[in-house]
Amino acid sequence: MKKPLSIFLVGISAVTLLDSLGAIASRQLNFNYSLLSFVSFIFYVGFAFFLTRQADKKTTIVLTGLLGLFDATIGWKLSELLGANTAENKIEITTTILITTAIFMTIFASLLGLLGWWLSKKISKTNDN
Repeated sequence: MKKPLSIFLVGISAVTLLDSLGAIASRQLNFNYSLLSFVSFIFYVGFAFFLTRQADKKTTIVLTGLLGLFDATIGWKLSELLGANTAENKIEITTTILITTAIFMTIFASLLGLLGWWLSKKISKTNDN
């Protein structure tokens, strides 16, 4: 279990870096920060893909879900603190919105983790033949 945990910590670092640099870049280059969501989703699938080499299906899905939870809470707050350009989407973040977003992102990231796990297994089967 040590190797998956170290991969998870690298994932947390990468999400933090993406959220931080994305927030700064969106403000400096004047683009909507939400456009980076697609990059995050690709990252979740890639994270799960590589994690699958060291962990089982359940661990991969759970850790990818936790990565989504981190991104939806701490990553969101970090992007706010760094002044991400969200254009006209100024949403007052209430407790309800935060909890709903955290639950949705955890589930969605878990599904992306399942996709990454599946892709990893598909590709490894192809390479084994």
